[in-house]
Amino acid sequence: MKKYQAGSIRNVCLLSHGGVGKTSLMEALCYTSGSVAKQGKVDNASSIFDYRSDEKDRKMTISTHMGFCEWNDIKINLLDTPGFLDLLGEARSALRVAETALLMVDAVDGIQVGTELVSRYMNEVKVARVFFINSMDKENADFEKTLGDLKETYGSSIAPLTIPIGKGGDFKGVVDLVTQEAFEYDREDNGKGKKVDIPADLKDLADSLRLALMESVAESDEDLMNKYFEEGLLSDDEIRTGLANGVAEGTIYPVLAGSALLNMGVDQLLWKIVNLTPSAASRTEIEVMEGEESRSGGCSDSKDTLAFVFKTISEEHLGEVNIVRVFSGKIATGQEYSNSSRGSTEKPGAMYYLKGKERTETDAITTGDIGGLLKLKDTHTNDTLADKGAKATIPPVVYPEPLVNIAINAVKKGDDDKIAMGLGKLQEEDLSFTYKFHSDVHQSILSAMGDVHIDIITQGLKKRFKVEVEKKPPKISYRETITKPVKYVEYTHKKQSGGAGQYARVFIDLEPAPRGDGYEFVDKIVGGVIDQTLRPSVDKGVKAKLNEGILAGYPIVDVKVVLVDGKMHPVDSKDVAFQIAGREVFKKAFEMASPILLEPVVDLKVTIPEDYTGDIMGDLSSRRGKIGGMEPIGKLETINAKVPESELQNYSGSLRSLTQGRGVYSKSFSHYEVVPHEVAKKVIESARMESEKGD
Repeated sequence: MKKYQAGSIRNVCLLSHGGVGKTSLMEALCYTSGSVAKQGKVDNASSIFDYRSDEKDRKMTISTHMGFCEWNDIKINLLDTPGFLDLLGEARSALRVAETALLMVDAVDGIQVGTELVSRYMNEVKVARVFFINSMDKENADFEKTLGDLKETYGSSIAPLTIPIGKGGDFKGVVDLVTQEAFEYDREDNGKGKKVDIPADLKDLADSLRLALMESVAESDEDLMNKYFEEGLLSDDEIRTGLANGVAEGTIYPVLAGSALLNMGVDQLLWKIVNLTPSAASRTEIEVMEGEESRSGGCSDSKDTLAFVFKTISEEHLGEVNIVRVFSGKIATGQEYSNSSRGSTEKPGAMYYLKGKERTETDAITTGDIGGLLKLKDTHTNDTLADKGAKATIPPVVYPEPLVNIAINAVKKGDDDKIAMGLGKLQEEDLSFTYKFHSDVHQSILSAMGDVHIDIITQGLKKRFKVEVEKKPPKISYRETITKPVKYVEYTHKKQSGGAGQYARVFIDLEPAPRGDGYEFVDKIVGGVIDQTLRPSVDKGVKAKLNEGILAGYPIVDVKVVLVDGKMHPVDSKDVAFQIAGREVFKKAFEMASPILLEPVVDLKVTIPEDYTGDIMGDLSSRRGKIGGMEPIGKLETINAKVPESELQNYSGSLRSLTQGRGVYSKSFSHYEVVPHEVAKKVIESARMESEKGD
């Protein structure tokens, strides 16, 4: 296959709310350009992109898939990201390597919560953006309303370039406002439009929108502005030039219309991608780390090799394939490169351009291009490949905090190692979930972005690694502490059983420490009532009890222990005796110091259509939440609140129910605070009963 220069490559990331049609658009773009022989369908499991068995079963994209096509001697790399809200973390990594985001909006449902979320991701990385209003063939499709919503949400940067001819069952084609041409299509055909006259009933709308387009273009360039003021017109070439500049600078967001499923209006999208969106060579500022120092790099084939692994996939007959974007230089087979993220050396044995489940072999991936590397020894997602000996790295993608926690354990005894191995493999492909053993609650916790995400992961364990897990609600990581100081608390440990005995007597003061300070041990003994070598043993004994807990078995925090006095025996005093005395005197003092439970509180952000604001605020209040304020975002509202973590179990399902699936949320740990007395009583009683059951 021909190798393209970076100036002739377009890297485009497809984004949307779930179910809007990204995969169908990928199929249509590839079919219209002649890159594939036929247009596959998601609904009948014939798509070459959603080829995994779980994607076919669920009829949805679960993992980012790569594709490419060629149009007018330009290579277009396409990244199809999941739209389901649980899986939007994939969009972050795909956006890292693209210059353009193609954001799809449904002509019936308009802007949805997922649309707004991926828009935030786009703002973070500052990519060019193009909108495609899809499904103009659906009943109740409304281009003008959807366009109005886009303008209301994204402002004056919105610039329609095509408008639909008809809608629903009468949708026939599109009018190109740049060339002032109209095109009609045969449904589910090759995607090539036939030129027709602009329908009379659209002439006025087309003229007014073209005039608005000229004004938008003029505002993006001073020379064009002067000409527009002087002559009142811009040529087609000037509009194209001004559009390309405005798109690259992020001041113009082109909007096109069509139907991906029926392959209508897609050829116009191909032309706009090759003519208006920035090339891979435009990436002139790439953040690069050299040790602790940050510098800016640029896309150039004459510079040192720098490639970023943004995705890893596991193919049944191939093994792991690392997907890279080459920012500078090139990656060639048989050459050695440094994995500068890990300090190791790699030598790619084979590499491919990927088109869903299809692969095209190549001997090099050049500057600006994207491809898959096979059989690397120790390279993973977020790693950087560079010239041998180089230290430069590209900062890793930061994924959203997982929202839903579930405790899991093997159904079959002895399968715990299989679970860890399987989840490790799955995490190679999906860094947006975590799995670890939490010693404070004695559970292995799987944390993911939602209930469906959890189900996808556990089903992956079952199908791919033949291990089933039992799911349980996770325990909350409560903490224990005290509320008042106690002085000169004494405990004597004495044991005599024939031979050498054990003896230790200690006195401590115990006092609360500021929240978040943890644990402090202070030795204030004056003189030699306890040998210097035995005093740390008291500290060891206290620390052992800190981890066990006293009130309900949870770790103890924010306490200061002061060793003030003691007594020892010249023969029977030893390390173990003072450890036991330290543990027991701390327990005694803790129970005297008005102990309480602390619970984790999270910062919660809930983004919803404004119609649901009252219901959500009421629900949060019922969960002991404290509302901190609201932020309007177009027709959406983000409610900020601090809510006890114990009140957010199953919140994902509740929010979905309250908002008909249109609400999303994010959360992060905030602080610990005192558990209300009645709630604490239930937690302590539950811990006591569980302890008795364990005994």
